[in-house]
Amino acid sequence: MLIIPAVDISKGKCVRLFMGRIEEYKVYYDNPLDAVRKWEEEGAELLHLVDLDAAIGIGNNREIIKKILKESKIPIQIGGGIRNLEIAKEYLESGAHRVIFGTAALELRIIREAIDKFGSEKIMAAIDHAMGRVAIKGWKEILELDAEILCRNLFSLGVKRFLMTSIDRDGTLKGPNISYSLAVASKIPAEFYLAGGFSRIEEIIPLKGRVAGVIIGKALYEGKIDFKKAKEVLKHVN
Repeated sequence: MLIIPAVDISKGKCVRLFMGRIEEYKVYYDNPLDAVRKWEEEGAELLHLVDLDAAIGIGNNREIIKKILKESKIPIQIGGGIRNLEIAKEYLESGAHRVIFGTAALELRIIREAIDKFGSEKIMAAIDHAMGRVAIKGWKEILELDAEILCRNLFSLGVKRFLMTSIDRDGTLKGPNISYSLAVASKIPAEFYLAGGFSRIEEIIPLKGRVAGVIIGKALYEGKIDFKKAKEVLKHVN
């Protein structure tokens, strides 16, 4: 199971939000490339990079992200505002390990075309939810759509990797609310990655063998979870 550091970018800086609220953010690095280098040096095997501005619809950080992709030494998956094949292609051609479709995952035609064009290995679907109800457009809208149903529909199209985020805990450091996400993961034979509210190593350990990875942001930046120690602890968990 991978522990994947998150590098969220807004207005060109590495930040973390509180429950997805762009007005409640904290800057950790003025240059997000410094965050990338930190996690590279600490032994990360994969990074999760998100363009928050594109996700919310207030601009984008595409050029900065492409510069990071060019200079990074480890694989990076990119999410945030990827709602058409053109943006996905731009990132993949710039060196992204894979691209993440969030709101666009509702457009099954786009996902089908993305898999046909780029291959399923290059595609991940991000299913953000509030107690099982799908959240879209940077978490600004909550739909009357069950996240499990969306996952099943996407899986039937060929999606093999899902990122599930419980938005009611993201950025709160109050511990994850992952019972729903785990229930979905147990029913669909795909790779699942979980995010949202992780604050202690003890919350991660029981997930080994149940999911492919966890994505952690604020807990790493605030020192609540030591990345190197967490990796070492997981090595000795059966």
